[in-house]
Amino acid sequence: MEAPISIVGSICGSIAGIATESAVGPITRQLSYLFKHKTKFQNLRTKVQELKVAAQRVQQSVHQATMNGEEIFDDVEKWLTAVNEKISDQAAAQLEEDEEKSKRRCFAGCCPDLKSHYQHSKKAQTEAETIGRLLNEKDQFINRVSYRTSVQAIGINRPVKEYVSFESRIGTFNGVMAALEDDNVNKVGVLGMGGVGKTTLVKEIAIQAKEKLSFTAVVFAAVTQTPNMLDIQSKIAEKLNLKFDETDVDVRAARLHQRLRTEKKVFIILDDIWVTLNLEALGVPSADEHKGCKILMTSRSLDVLKSMDASQNLSIETLHEDEAQNLFKNIAGNIVERPDLQSIAVAVAKRCGRLPIAIATIAKALKHKQNLFEWRNALRQLSKPSKGNFKGIAAEAYSAIELSYKFLDEKVQPIFLLSSIMGHDVAIEDLLRYARGLGLFHDVKGMEETRDEVLTLVTNLKASCLLLDGSDPTRFDMHDVVCDVAISIASRDLGWLVSTKEDVYEIWSDEDIMRGCNLVSLPNAKVSELPDKLECPNLTLFSMHGALEIPNNFFNGIQRLKVLNFANMHFTSLPSSIGSLKTLSSLCLIDCDLEDIVILGELKHLEILDFRKSRIAILPKEIGQLTMLKLLDLSDCESLEVISPGILSSLTRLEELYLYDSFDGWEVEGIDDPRSNACLVELQHSFCLTTLEVHTRDVQAMLKDNIFFAKLERYKISIGDDKWFWYDEIGIKTSRMLKLKMNRCVNLYHGIKRLLKTTQSLYLDGVKDVREILYDSITEGFPDLKHLRISDVSDIKVVLNYMMSVPCLESLFLCNLTDLGAICDDQLKAGSFERLRIIKVRRCEMKNLFSSTETKLHQLEQIEVFNCDNMIGLIVVKEETGDNEILEFRQLRSVVLGALNSFKSLWYSEKTLESVPCLFDKKVSCPTLEKLYLKSVSGIEKIWNDDQLHVMPFGVQSLERLTIDECHKLKYVFASSMIKSFVQLKTLHISNCGEMDEELNICHCPVLKTLHCDSTDIDTKSGDNISLNQRQHFFNEKVILPVLEQLNIENMDNLERLWPNQHSQHSFSKLTSIWLGGCPKLLDVFPSGMLTRFQRLNQLSIRNCKSVEEIIFESHPQEEKGSSSSAMQSFSPHLIQSAVITFEFSRLTSLIFEALPNLRSTHREMLTINWPSLKEMEVKGCDKVEILFASQETTGFRIQQPLFWVNQFTFPKLHQLTLGWNVGVKETWHSDGQQLVSHHFPNLEVVELVNYTDRVLPPPSYLIPLLSSPNLQTLEIRRCSFQEMMFQSEEGGEEKSAWVRKINLVPSFVSLRNLVTLKVEQCHGIIKLITHSTAKSLVQLREMSIKYCRNIEEIIQGVDNDDDEIHLPQLNHLELIDLPKLESFSSSRNHTFGFPSLQTVIVHKCPKMKMFSPGHSNTPMLHKVWLDRSRNEEVGKAVLIAPYNNSSEKSVITGDHDRMTH
Repeated sequence: MEAPISIVGSICGSIAGIATESAVGPITRQLSYLFKHKTKFQNLRTKVQELKVAAQRVQQSVHQATMNGEEIFDDVEKWLTAVNEKISDQAAAQLEEDEEKSKRRCFAGCCPDLKSHYQHSKKAQTEAETIGRLLNEKDQFINRVSYRTSVQAIGINRPVKEYVSFESRIGTFNGVMAALEDDNVNKVGVLGMGGVGKTTLVKEIAIQAKEKLSFTAVVFAAVTQTPNMLDIQSKIAEKLNLKFDETDVDVRAARLHQRLRTEKKVFIILDDIWVTLNLEALGVPSADEHKGCKILMTSRSLDVLKSMDASQNLSIETLHEDEAQNLFKNIAGNIVERPDLQSIAVAVAKRCGRLPIAIATIAKALKHKQNLFEWRNALRQLSKPSKGNFKGIAAEAYSAIELSYKFLDEKVQPIFLLSSIMGHDVAIEDLLRYARGLGLFHDVKGMEETRDEVLTLVTNLKASCLLLDGSDPTRFDMHDVVCDVAISIASRDLGWLVSTKEDVYEIWSDEDIMRGCNLVSLPNAKVSELPDKLECPNLTLFSMHGALEIPNNFFNGIQRLKVLNFANMHFTSLPSSIGSLKTLSSLCLIDCDLEDIVILGELKHLEILDFRKSRIAILPKEIGQLTMLKLLDLSDCESLEVISPGILSSLTRLEELYLYDSFDGWEVEGIDDPRSNACLVELQHSFCLTTLEVHTRDVQAMLKDNIFFAKLERYKISIGDDKWFWYDEIGIKTSRMLKLKMNRCVNLYHGIKRLLKTTQSLYLDGVKDVREILYDSITEGFPDLKHLRISDVSDIKVVLNYMMSVPCLESLFLCNLTDLGAICDDQLKAGSFERLRIIKVRRCEMKNLFSSTETKLHQLEQIEVFNCDNMIGLIVVKEETGDNEILEFRQLRSVVLGALNSFKSLWYSEKTLESVPCLFDKKVSCPTLEKLYLKSVSGIEKIWNDDQLHVMPFGVQSLERLTIDECHKLKYVFASSMIKSFVQLKTLHISNCGEMDEELNICHCPVLKTLHCDSTDIDTKSGDNISLNQRQHFFNEKVILPVLEQLNIENMDNLERLWPNQHSQHSFSKLTSIWLGGCPKLLDVFPSGMLTRFQRLNQLSIRNCKSVEEIIFESHPQEEKGSSSSAMQSFSPHLIQSAVITFEFSRLTSLIFEALPNLRSTHREMLTINWPSLKEMEVKGCDKVEILFASQETTGFRIQQPLFWVNQFTFPKLHQLTLGWNVGVKETWHSDGQQLVSHHFPNLEVVELVNYTDRVLPPPSYLIPLLSSPNLQTLEIRRCSFQEMMFQSEEGGEEKSAWVRKINLVPSFVSLRNLVTLKVEQCHGIIKLITHSTAKSLVQLREMSIKYCRNIEEIIQGVDNDDDEIHLPQLNHLELIDLPKLESFSSSRNHTFGFPSLQTVIVHKCPKMKMFSPGHSNTPMLHKVWLDRSRNEEVGKAVLIAPYNNSSEKSVITGDHDRMTH
């Protein structure tokens, strides 16, 4: 009996121990650990599997975003890191081990080991809960894991080759640059006649401003004579990576305004303004709204610039005479020095009127004219009176350009004139389609020959200075003056009508004018009405943009039309008369809404059919009747779902087919029978096809004909799951591109493999047999390959072997090649990397990029390596090298290294596997290096060799940006011997370098503008070891930073104060931004004696500094060398009251105080600070603040010190106030809060309430004046968990108009009459959003967005005994996202809802929403409804559909019967 008793005793002991351990938890949960351990582990396995699936989906999104050149959000990367730990092989092994341990039995297996059951079962439960939280976190970014970085405007990133720094322009140039630095100047105008060089000058200013003035974004937009607001908005938005879905100018303006305000410093150039432009209507913020927004305008009219409130207007005059003569000589060449021509050349140059555009065109035209009579004739032509009469264009310029035109070859002249009607930054391809359609090349047969001809002529016109370079080699531009002259010539001599008038109806009615027209182009004219029939018997080209209905008989009077172009039009059906255009050769319907296009089958002579960017669902079989068709373009027709079978096989003369980012539903011959869609095999009958752009998901759908592929001269072919995966700005510009995303390429047909030999851009993703592609005997190298991208391949050791040659390779991108040992082997063919400019490597396991024995990388400009754990260095030295042998990178400008755990140096020895003790040493030369970025490069101890600069110029003299993050072994940044060499350093960012305990020598960085230090125990010194003062200061008295603009200091545990007692008078006066965070010992920020230094300050943010008690502290006379008896006297204060001193932060626009638990006030004494420019303020987590604002004008007795003393001058421009939970706050406004809001905050329009946590039961009463503010336009409430929705009175009771528990966010007595935007997010206590009576006051509401509120059941509380109408006349955007309990917008059956302006509705993850409302609803303007934002699923006009119970069953409301029914 003893043994059983012992067993029972042990079991009881285990249970007792567990019970003791579990006393704090519910007993049922604790017991479940004992008896449900199998369930716990099964649940954990399920969670792990769910996490793996979620991780795969997120990783795929991340991968695609990376391939698209987008940046991944930090929280996404952190989530993936955490997830990878949970689903790793190590974690799986640990799970198996724990589960086995949980099954242990004791006493020879007689009894379960309850303690082991409990411990491991509990561990499994905890792990499952952790994984559950990770799965929930995924939902926050499942729809968006990345963001696109801004691109810059045309010409901004490269030198303006037309720009010459003339002395006559220096004054204007310097004046504009000075104005851009002046915070009091918002708009600058540049005035000058046409052709004087305004555009060239401002483009050069843009480059200099971006480099020298630290603008975060620079945007260039040409406005032209007739400004099109939508077009200008699109140009600005494109440079900011902002995509518009809306077509309404006002809605787009609001979005553009919001986007521009996110840029700290943005520079907008509006070129060639002819009439006053309403910038506010455009969406450009005013100076009051955004101090950092600078606007530069060019115009030929001073009145226009004045009407647009330019603060300064600087004129640009014609060149000085000597400048004009020198320019003419430089362009024309030495021929002007010939004795017989010299005097005539001087006279010709004078006749150009000292205008650069005239000089350039004439000099280029005469450059190769050797005969004296040709020069004399040119002088005579220039001496004749000009036939032009243009406002703002000199007669000399007109004559010069006209003469240049006459010098052109007869074949070139029509191309020049045709270019003038096409706008700015035009695709050469568009010019080709016009020219081909007009039949300008009689001796040219095919499209490719036409392309060569057009490219040649465009090149000649550029050489003649009559055309300019575009944004890339495939585009061109034309100077406005040249364009005007060309249109004048064509109108005079050829009968062209090119109108930019507001309305051209009067022109239509003049039959004589119209009968004589050969070409009509109305690019921006606002055509209010078209004639029923256009009588233009000689018309050959008609082009018009804009939404307008075309009469059915419109084309009946046109017999010779060859080119027809419509853009941005809506056609339910095309006009019937279009079928009568029997001579039509080129038809372009670009960015149009198209439904019925069957009639196009009647255009039997059509050669070019262009549907680019149009919304078209079906390409009907009638298109197959166009047997003369040579070019069919369906690029970017994303809604195209059906290409009728047989169309492509009928187009036997087709030469070019474009389906880029378009249709991909190809069926497979022999498998999909009968077919309902097109099959690529149909193209085998297109014997003339030379250009193909197509994507197919299935390789089996691809053609098998080898001869077909052999004829292709230009192609973009993508095969794989994702449509056009890997968007690439570089590769997309090439004419031959191949993308393969498939498991195995062994099934690729022989013809496709042959394309590898001619491809210029090759993308391989997830291809398991990639070696068969790269090393195929068919290819034997890639002689034309410029861009190579390989990702997600495991079975590859070397990318390029000894058999391969890549002489043209310019960029190489390798990602996730887990078995990769080297990029190339030792016997790589000579010349393979001589043109390589860019190399990017991510998640590859090789030890180095290149060996020293390989071809010199003289053209390499950019190196980027991330997440390569085995990487030791970039270069391996395989042979012994002498001390004088240098690894030279002559063009290297950017080195970016991240997450390299083994990396130590740029090079290492193969024999010893030892690297040099620093990143760069004397054997490496990078004389042009501008950017160095190091993140998590764990092995680096030093960056530079201390004696390196004494040996040779390494390149620190060129370094502009230096970023070091998480380099934990790094001891210091600058060696003392090098510090004076960083003369170009503008940005220095050092963070999370725990071992960096030495001084940061920055006193010799004369152009340093940005300094960021984070989690680094460093001191900022001048180079000498200076003992610390009693209080730790960040700067010492020897630091001189004369142009420092941005200062960011975070997570410095020992920092107590920023500034020393003594400081250089040349430092800190240009600071515009200060960000302080995570400095627990920091006591204060500004000494009062230094406040005048910070008059340029634009942003101030102080977060998570728990010791800060005040922002400004009184500096005592003994602390300030040379200071007066009172530091405050330096501000020339004027007194509000006898005991109060006032001064201003005159330019500060943004102020943030967050998580400052000991902050009581901005200043201890009775000191008032005015913030005249402040727009945005945040106060959160300042728990010892009792009163936010108190008025000195109304307070007659001493009260508790407020955070801010206010008067009518304190916050005159405050626009947005964000309040979080501040524990100690008893009142927002002392005295009458409502009066204080209206009088002292006259411009407060936006209120945000955030993070009122579960500790806050009722909303504090001080919120009432905020919600009741008469100026309130935007109300945003986020993460507020009010448990009782009632106001609490100051006596502790409830207000008479109490809010019902967990019911309404806004009580019935609050009117929101001026509210424009209402946003509510993550407020889980709300059931009914707003009351019926409050809803009736929302007459100005335009946008309503409700997201992630778990308990909300309806938006507007239903009141069945009230049957009147709730009318929201301005509401145009409604967003309802992730509201699991939402059943309807309102439950009332008696309400009538009027939404006359509603255009867009988004409904996502609202499974219980069965109907919009039981009552009647009117939505006449509703055009777009998105059901699922992540899939961008769109429903047509006036249709609202919401998912019902997570099934395919849906509920509908349409504009016809206005009622959502199930």
